[in-house]
Amino acid sequence: MSQFPQIFAGDLLDADLLMSMLPLTARKSVSTSRASNITVAADPELVLQVAANAEYALEFYFRISGDPAADMDIKLTVPSGATGSYTVTGRLAGASTADSDPRTSTRIAFGVETQFSTPSTAAAQSNHGAGRLITTNSGTFSIDWAQTVTNATATVMEADSWMKLTRLA
Repeated sequence: MSQFPQIFAGDLLDADLLMSMLPLTARKSVSTSRASNITVAADPELVLQVAANAEYALEFYFRISGDPAADMDIKLTVPSGATGSYTVTGRLAGASTADSDPRTSTRIAFGVETQFSTPSTAAAQSNHGAGRLITTNSGTFSIDWAQTVTNATATVMEADSWMKLTRLA
């Protein structure tokens, strides 16, 4: 069984080694609104720096809301050369609250915009997921998002959304 980091007898337990054992986390302390905007951009709080030649387990939970006519595009952006994918469970774009089974689970490659429904401006839709990220270069891992269809009513990535990367190797 692989374990990160490998610690051998006699290794110095310094701050760098101890910090490398902690998961990387980002959470939204305030909601971010975007109106009349269909160009995905990094969320100001959901951004992490990842190491080169590393493997991470990904977990996330997003709360989104907005006009159902606008919906939301979400893209997970990774450093160049990174591979892996993730699975997300949430409401597909265009699904109404009256649908008998409005949730889906699908495998998505990093860097691909995926559309999710914002069924209401008053009630948040939750989306959660997991995946695996393998890096060759260090860099930024970010959650990028915008409206799917431009709309004057803001689409919102709400406070209490979060993501976590746990280093596996």
